[in-house]
Amino acid sequence: MRNDLVFKTGFAKRALGWFVCLGAAGALIAMTYAIYTHPENQTPDELWSAVAIGVFLIGLMVLGIAMQYVRWSVEGETIIYHRLFKNKTIPISGLAGFGQMIVSVMVMPFQHVDLYDHELNHVARLPVSFKDWPKAEAWLAGRLRYVVNDGSHILPKYRFADTPKH
Repeated sequence: MRNDLVFKTGFAKRALGWFVCLGAAGALIAMTYAIYTHPENQTPDELWSAVAIGVFLIGLMVLGIAMQYVRWSVEGETIIYHRLFKNKTIPISGLAGFGQMIVSVMVMPFQHVDLYDHELNHVARLPVSFKDWPKAEAWLAGRLRYVVNDGSHILPKYRFADTPKH
């Protein structure tokens, strides 16, 4: 089945993924070089600590690659959320609304689409780039109702935008 629409994560999140992956790789190379060039100065406890730190850095490298790989696509009547190791399929018939979430981390905005079911329960949070947002919003608005939050992020009060406030 071909992809009708594909939405990738934004540039800021992909750049962060590269930064995490390459930073962890650089730290792993530096640590390995220091151990290799001065093996006489290393105690067994330090070597085991280096192994634990190395495993952690390899995990960070995988996380950085996973951050770049995330995307979602529309295939027929389903939304498929593609991740590094696992895909999640969301049938459009089970959805009733969508909303927009922008999270700023150190002046870098990350934009997401929130999907809700008929009882306004959160179903998924999908990343989308600012460039693709108008196309994603137009496609979602043609099929789902817009959801707004009248509460806070801690105590949300979701409602459809076309219904009155309580």
